[in-house]
Amino acid sequence: MLSPSATVIICTVDRCNFLSKVMSAVSLWRCSFQELILVVGPAQDDTELVLLEYKGIINQVIFTVQRNVSLARNLGLKAATGDIIFYLDDDVIPPQNWIDLHLQVYREQRGSCGCVGGAVIDKTQQNFSLQFARGVNSRLSESRPVLSVTETTRYISNPQWFCSVMGANASYKREALVRIGYFDEFFEYFLEETDVCLRLLEAGYTVSHTDAAVEHYIQPSHNRRDRRHLTCWYSLAKNTTYFALKHGCQKLPFPMFLIRLTFLLIYRCLLRILRLKFTHNLPFSLLFQYIQESIVGVRHGWEAGMKLYNSKDCKNGRVRVKLD
Repeated sequence: MLSPSATVIICTVDRCNFLSKVMSAVSLWRCSFQELILVVGPAQDDTELVLLEYKGIINQVIFTVQRNVSLARNLGLKAATGDIIFYLDDDVIPPQNWIDLHLQVYREQRGSCGCVGGAVIDKTQQNFSLQFARGVNSRLSESRPVLSVTETTRYISNPQWFCSVMGANASYKREALVRIGYFDEFFEYFLEETDVCLRLLEAGYTVSHTDAAVEHYIQPSHNRRDRRHLTCWYSLAKNTTYFALKHGCQKLPFPMFLIRLTFLLIYRCLLRILRLKFTHNLPFSLLFQYIQESIVGVRHGWEAGMKLYNSKDCKNGRVRVKLD
């Protein structure tokens, strides 16, 4: 059986220093895949110098003025020609056999596999702890990121839970992504891969896990100051609310749905914001700002989710994302 062709897509913005390290690593195993595409956001640093340095191994560079990871992934996907799409983060170093380990899963499962996700090691921690390994999510987006094979099997025996991936180590069958309607661009950051995994499963594909691990060197960005000090509370609250309404509202009694969503938002946003007072000694004015951003996010996510929920396509289970 012929091996499927592979395209690697790197979405990046304002991380030229570490992007250079990623490109250096990729150059060592560039012969293992057919196409390399970079999607560059509104960078204010020296990213273009990195692109110039490695222009010999890059097939195409796409620029966008928006900071939206789903949009960037869709732009790369539309330009790609490979059978399997590998999205590589600009703060991740994969092993040299990364491509082959993923493609092996697609070959073994033939046409049924729509997505493969591997383990992610947090290299910023002293013990190099796992961030993700055989993780699962619920239809409300509750997550269990690190599980054993037995634990994953137990969770997915419940129809409310499903196999998911972490974007730092994931690949997708291109025709499957096109078939389900691409990444939902409402998810500008956070839960975009989780949404795709569930839609792939509902379309009849499988989401598989591999033990292939990548190294994640978490870098500051417009979404975080450091590993714990996030600044993307609007997106977290908005996308949690929207995801739950999109995928979980019809699967639970509405009072139970509201209770679980409320507790999830308190845990994911409010408690983590308050914790910053103790871990980073942030002023109360900034904490209050973060809480206000979360409240606005919940409102916007609720409005968009209810619009989707009430639409004819949503009721018939045929939600698709339209690209401009």
